[in-house]
Amino acid sequence: MTLTDSRNCIVILISGMLLMVSCKATRPVLQSKLINETPTSTVFSPDGKLIAAGVWGGVRIWDLTSDVHTDYPAKLRNETPKNVSFSPDGLCIAAGVWGAVRIWTINSTEVRDYPVNLKFDTPARVYFSPDGKWIAAGIFGAVRVWNLEDGVFIDYPLKIRTDTPDVIAISPDSKVIATGSFGGVMKWELQPFKKNFTEFK
Repeated sequence: MTLTDSRNCIVILISGMLLMVSCKATRPVLQSKLINETPTSTVFSPDGKLIAAGVWGGVRIWDLTSDVHTDYPAKLRNETPKNVSFSPDGLCIAAGVWGAVRIWTINSTEVRDYPVNLKFDTPARVYFSPDGKWIAAGIFGAVRVWNLEDGVFIDYPLKIRTDTPDVIAISPDSKVIATGSFGGVMKWELQPFKKNFTEFK
């Protein structure tokens, strides 16, 4: 081995050691489920004690006082929820899963699915009402609002039936919902939930 080769080996070795030290120093404190994944939609709980994110196969919640995590499984093992939402009281989390909106009760195995109108559709975002009584999500052709107590829903149709709203606004008093639609913003006053009442016209 020549002197040049020896110098090259030393440079490579030092570079490798520096890279390892750098990676270790910048390693996330709160680990995701897979080494090579980037969690989605990191969000704090209302009291600031928990942090949640979408990971491979579900939602992971970390307790910020201990960094201990709990996993809440999605509907499909290989899906990663895009956006996670905490309920106003911080007792539940919600996210869009394959064909439904799923709500998990924190520190419990209790889970409930609120189906959308297309089995293969996955709502991008889920919104809790400020009063915590209902949730809303964009579905194919409408904004769907579910009553959390019994799962009864109302669809508020868009101008274009093939459109799927992504971002939804809810008034502070939980009485009005709005979303952008072709040509402007559509808004609706929330209607009373009734059994078998599935569409607002």
